[in-house]
Amino acid sequence: MNRALAVVDAIEKALIATFAALALLLACMAMTARYLLADVTMDWAFDVTIFLTIWATFLAGARIAGQGGHVRVDTALALLPARLRLILIVMAGLAGIALALFLLWSGILVVEQAYRWDERTASTLRIPLWIYYTSLPAGMALLAFHLVVRTTKILSGKVRDEFGKHEY
Repeated sequence: MNRALAVVDAIEKALIATFAALALLLACMAMTARYLLADVTMDWAFDVTIFLTIWATFLAGARIAGQGGHVRVDTALALLPARLRLILIVMAGLAGIALALFLLWSGILVVEQAYRWDERTASTLRIPLWIYYTSLPAGMALLAFHLVVRTTKILSGKVRDEFGKHEY
């Protein structure tokens, strides 16, 4: 299981870094072309930059949540007894899984409609919008996966309490 998680982690890192780097490179190229090469039309660069940035954001968000780096109210948790803290952390994990699954399902519906209606960008590339919209269900599927893994690790005692008082 750890080997499979390491492979998923490596793929995520590579995709996030590649998408972010390509978005930055493309934005710089488009800006340079706008001022130095007036005859070059790069109206599509903004669309592709947005697509890459959104994909990187959804993938990175899922990865961060899987590592326990998401935002939460630590002050309140630190004041609670370890058993109650464990219960609340598991409940938050289950609520996160439920929300991610709902957004996964909703995202699939949006992608399906965009594909069926053949929605496209207004730029010269006319990129299908379902590619952009697929970032939501893909990110939510990954988020649900990471939350299931993390919640399972918490319940099995493989994740240390961040407050140092107790190991789950």
